Amino acid sequence: MKRLALLCLGVAICAPGLAQAQRVSPMKAGNFARICARATGHSVCDAYLSGLADGVSLSKISARNEGDANAPAGFCVPVQETTDAMRAKVLTWLKAHTDALNKPVGESIFTALHDSYPCSAKQ
Repeated sequence: MKRLALLCLGVAICAPGLAQAQRVSPMKAGNFARICARATGHSVCDAYLSGLADGVSLSKISARNEGDANAPAGFCVPVQETTDAMRAKVLTWLKAHTDALNKPVGESIFTALHDSYPCSAKQ
């Protein structure tokens, strides 16, 4: 149930129409990092990361399923990348950016993925 809730949250965070007021998770990135660092938290962490990545990928698709090829991508995770690798990169980024630990989890994790998976890099 927690996985589904986190997946839905990740998709909601990155859904189209963010110009309007949207609910943002009150969780801080530091709490998320602690969850991700524990083996018992890997499944919850990975579900959140997958949901966020899916949400960003799907945000380029309009309600009429037309998409917007000109919309900039927030980050570009290679198809073959594992969630273990994504989790490791996010945790490394958070350790290097301690100022992000008190920010909302969605903001910090999005930025971590943006910096770790630039779209300009060859896939």
